[in-house]
Amino acid sequence: MHSRLILFLFAVTLLVGCATVPDTPPPVSVTPASAASSGGVAKAAPRATAAPTNAPLRAQPAPTPEPPRDAIDLDRQAAQELRVTPLVRATPYATTAPAPPANKPTHPFENAELYIHLPPHPNQQPLRVFLALHGMGNQGNVFSQNLIKMADANNWVLVAPTFPYRDYFDPQQLMEDDIQLSKRLLDTLDVLPQRLNLKLYRQVLIYGYSRGAQLGHRFAYFYPERVKSVAVLSAGAYTMPTEKIASAKGTQIVPFPYGVGDLQECVGRSVNWQALRRVSFWVGVGERDNQPSDVARAFDAYGGRTRVERAQSFKQALQNLGIEVYLVIFPHVTHETTNDMRASALQFLRAEELDDPLDD
Repeated sequence: MHSRLILFLFAVTLLVGCATVPDTPPPVSVTPASAASSGGVAKAAPRATAAPTNAPLRAQPAPTPEPPRDAIDLDRQAAQELRVTPLVRATPYATTAPAPPANKPTHPFENAELYIHLPPHPNQQPLRVFLALHGMGNQGNVFSQNLIKMADANNWVLVAPTFPYRDYFDPQQLMEDDIQLSKRLLDTLDVLPQRLNLKLYRQVLIYGYSRGAQLGHRFAYFYPERVKSVAVLSAGAYTMPTEKIASAKGTQIVPFPYGVGDLQECVGRSVNWQALRRVSFWVGVGERDNQPSDVARAFDAYGGRTRVERAQSFKQALQNLGIEVYLVIFPHVTHETTNDMRASALQFLRAEELDDPLDD
């Protein structure tokens, strides 16, 4: 790998999904690993979490988070305004790549910027894709900067899209966005090996913060056969792995995005429970990330009124199904990402990858 950064772009076109996402930001950029990166594949670090129990884990007090924070959720007005805010391209050196051949199917990221960072040893194939999903108001290339060192150490291909999320307080918009964005992510993962000329593992690692945590765990419901492990931090709401609930009115379907009872109608397929039980989850949240006004009220009945309560409910629901899940509550932390939170999530993903690297 050359010591200089090599930037190139590839564009992939929009595949029609269940919803339409507005705006047309600039195209894709790809960078090789920085010459300053550590290189090599890191040894397996001791897992930062303990085995699942009925009680959540509590991490040791985290160091003071470094400014700037990875992202802070916008309020409802800002989330709505984001729809018309132009997105900044990842690099000033970006140029438009040739269109795909006419005989190839069209693919998704025409309307979203896609940042890709190649590892220091791309010839050591197959490579694992590490999918980083930002929160409200952030961009993939910015959000992923604090992840590059660990990605390089583990020889992961870092993929960080930029999405113009709409109003996350509106369940209808949330549902439409996550169905459409998940389909675009799937199509992008399908086309990446050919576009990068690399052999890639079929199953990916997902790391999502806040709004990206919502998208990340829902992608795992939709396409569990494509996911190895998921680390989600500070999600505002979770879709419970529940199809039906019993009530005074009898058995009722729990619809998406609150549950997964009608996924066949929403995405054309119901949950593949056998595949989902092979996916491991890590859930992190700040102890002080507990303001009811920060999250959508529509989810209260399904998981609680705050991000902390909802993380606990999500963990318990997965555990009840026999799905491997870990919950870490970080003392004195609000709605932010600290070094300790990030390190714990990434160590979990690496440990899970090393635990059974050939299962896909």
